[in-house]
Parts: sequence; structure tokens; C-alpha cells
Amino acid sequence: MPLNNITSAELRQLTSIVKRKERVQEELRAIESKLSTYLSPESTTPSTRIPRRMRKASAAHPSKPLEVKAPKPKVKQADSKTGQRRGALKESILAALQKAGKVGLAIKELSTALGVKAQNLHVWFSSTGRKVKGVTKVSAGRWAYEGN
Repeated sequence: MPLNNITSAELRQLTSIVKRKERVQEELRAIESKLSTYLSPESTTPSTRIPRRMRKASAAHPSKPLEVKAPKPKVKQADSKTGQRRGALKESILAALQKAGKVGLAIKELSTALGVKAQNLHVWFSSTGRKVKGVTKVSAGRWAYEGN
């Protein structure tokens, strides 16, 4: 639309449209500002307070120097549930059976001597103990070790 051919009525209509557009844009800015205050965790208005992380330590609460502690070196890997390292049960079972000799030990005796549940020993003998050379079943519930 060429500007040379605009009538005064069209010009008034255009000015009213432009004024309405500016009012709507101003309302939109106000709405967006209200929304941003609800959505953002920090306020959009400038604060006169100093943020907490930047406050200076007062005389009543002096800041302590940061103490850095070196981690303790682990000597052996321990199982998180039992507190024993891998293979410790096998070593203790074989040592106890070796002391007992050819007579062997009953699961209950071994359980009380090692402080391990009898059920855990039954499982150990049925799985791991079966693979260890020298571990033999003497009688029902009684095991012996004829090793080195």
C-alpha cells in the first residue's frame, strides 16, 4: 500500500491498530514477567542483599579452614556383606579340617568353630567343596581333608 494514496480515515484506522498492538505487547510483557517470577527460583528484581555464598564470616562464626583427609588404603578386598575377603571361607574350612585329621569334622562342629552358619557350610561343601581335591565325605554330615 503506497503511502501517497492513504486517506485520513485509513490513517486514523492504522494509528488505532498500532496503538492497540502496542497495548497488547505491553500486556504480554507484564504477563511474561509475572510468569517468570513464578517459574524461576530467583526473583527477577535486583536484590540489595548479598547472597549467602558471598557473605563474609563474622567474628561469632569464623570460617574454618578446609580439612582434607586422605583416604585410608585398603589392605584386602572385603565382601560388603560378610566382611571377608574372597576365598577366606575356603582357607578357614580347609585349615580346620586339616587339624581334625582323618576323623574329620561334623558340619555343626565346623560351624561353631568358624562362626559360620551351618547352612552356609552345607552349601559350600555341595558346590565349592566338591571341586577341591582332598575334601572327602567321611559319613553323613562329616567331612575330612586329606590334602598336602
